[in-house]
Amino acid sequence: MEYTLDRFAQQVRDAIAATGQVPAASIELATPKPSIPADLAFPAFRAAKELGMPPPQLAQHLASQIAPAGLIGSVAAAGPFLNFAIDPVALTAAVLDEIDTRGALYGADDHGTGKTIVVDYSAPNIAKRMHVGHIRSTIIGQSIVNIMRANGYTVVGDNHLGDWGKQFGSIIAAVMRYGEPQAQDETALEQFEAIYTRYSAEMKAALEQGDTALDDEARAWSLRLEQGDPAARALWQRTIDLTMGINQKLYDRLGVQIDHAYGESFYEPMLDGVIAEALDTGVAYRDENGAVVVAEIEEKLPTFLLQRSDGGTLYHTRDVATIKFRVSEFNPDRIIYVVGAPQELHFRQLFALMRAMGYAVADRCVHIATGTVFDQHGQALSTRRGNMIYLEALLDEATSRARAVVDQASKDLTEAEKIAIAEQVGIGAVVYNDLYQDVRRNITLDWDRMLSLEGNSAPYIQYMHARCRSILRRAATEGLRADGGDSALLTHPSELALIKTLAKLPAAVREAAERYAPAVIAEWCYDTARAVSAFYRDCPVLKGDNLTLNRARLRLTAAAATALTSGLALLGIRAPAQM
Repeated sequence: MEYTLDRFAQQVRDAIAATGQVPAASIELATPKPSIPADLAFPAFRAAKELGMPPPQLAQHLASQIAPAGLIGSVAAAGPFLNFAIDPVALTAAVLDEIDTRGALYGADDHGTGKTIVVDYSAPNIAKRMHVGHIRSTIIGQSIVNIMRANGYTVVGDNHLGDWGKQFGSIIAAVMRYGEPQAQDETALEQFEAIYTRYSAEMKAALEQGDTALDDEARAWSLRLEQGDPAARALWQRTIDLTMGINQKLYDRLGVQIDHAYGESFYEPMLDGVIAEALDTGVAYRDENGAVVVAEIEEKLPTFLLQRSDGGTLYHTRDVATIKFRVSEFNPDRIIYVVGAPQELHFRQLFALMRAMGYAVADRCVHIATGTVFDQHGQALSTRRGNMIYLEALLDEATSRARAVVDQASKDLTEAEKIAIAEQVGIGAVVYNDLYQDVRRNITLDWDRMLSLEGNSAPYIQYMHARCRSILRRAATEGLRADGGDSALLTHPSELALIKTLAKLPAAVREAAERYAPAVIAEWCYDTARAVSAFYRDCPVLKGDNLTLNRARLRLTAAAATALTSGLALLGIRAPAQM
């Protein structure tokens, strides 16, 4: 799909090619430095070398042959560069028309049409509370889903639940030993965690003394669960229903909508086939104890198991089955895993195993390794350290703190409005704090920065959006509509700066998809909010006697509000109409 800046770039290429001096294949455009009064540049080095002439001479020669036309406002040589500035009147008219026409879809593209992508994200463990460690996979994964869909891809979101294996065997063993929690809310999950922790501690202490009874019991329950033991399956189902019911409330607050929740257990009927295929293709062997071993499939990858000697399966076994199912069910162009950096080796082994087994999709599997969350003192959040923050408590804290921000920003709201907006602002702050920087970086929970109405934060962006909506509401009471005026009158530097920023959203949406980088969208949102602030400061929308100019500025205000809503939505952040 072509937007205004796409057409501008194509017109620049066509104009250069029309001179007959530079082959189309040699035309590579660049973004000029901020100090250069231009929007696109053609570095003449390569073409000049092919023509056997100095780059500055070629740039001057081309400039003399290209006349402004269409979106090209001016052409000028500067040393070895040929600089092109976009025509501001044509740009303004085109961008506002695009936003008016496409509305909430402005910025969306179609280059992914016909391709399917599976995104594996969130993946909490059953019988455990979601904590801050889960929030990165959940938030980043949902934003990537949003961005890929905006690029035209068919996206399948899969919540790969941890509901199988020895860990769950330990939970069953703990319940059998200490009794099952009877609460029905997060307290029940807290109690499950307590008995699991107690059992694990006793098991570790026993193993240190050479007593394997508790470890054997956990493994036995894990195997009985896999083999369909009625008591194990009944407890397993109860904990799944409890956990997912609680988690769904958190997903709803975060605006997370995952298409499927195929837990590890879903793949249990496929595991014998996985093991047989690995053995048949020669990528694995059965050792003298009966374990199925994968070794030496790629250089520098450690040996790992697909099946324990007691017949139990492991993460790799279930992950191979998962890929096979996804290929069969969805025929994906790519499979994206949004999982913490500590699992990097696991995914290298998994993708290498799939390649060795002959699955071409292995080269289209991507692990987006997320960083760690630290508290404001620089300590990693950990249950062992006693500073772990659980997700429900985190969202409650964010909403509570955001209430003070809302009270500061506006005293004209009703109590119900303040409650609703505080939820949007608080959760937006948490989400943006994660997404505005590279997903691989570690992040810090700094409430003062996260909830600031100044600087690079969600509340600042949301506040600028709310300002736009406030202007539009006031205009409506005065009988002014945002669908008229003469866009050619929008010539103030702050107006043009805002229009140019709005024009960049389509490119940001594409780049974010190419790099799996929600931070690209976050940066655009922040830049746009700053441009809105400057426009609000310098260009009165509802004052003065020039109604034609007022209506043009009102149209620009509406366009900024629409685009900001779209940008924030790609991040999974709501845009309050008032603050």
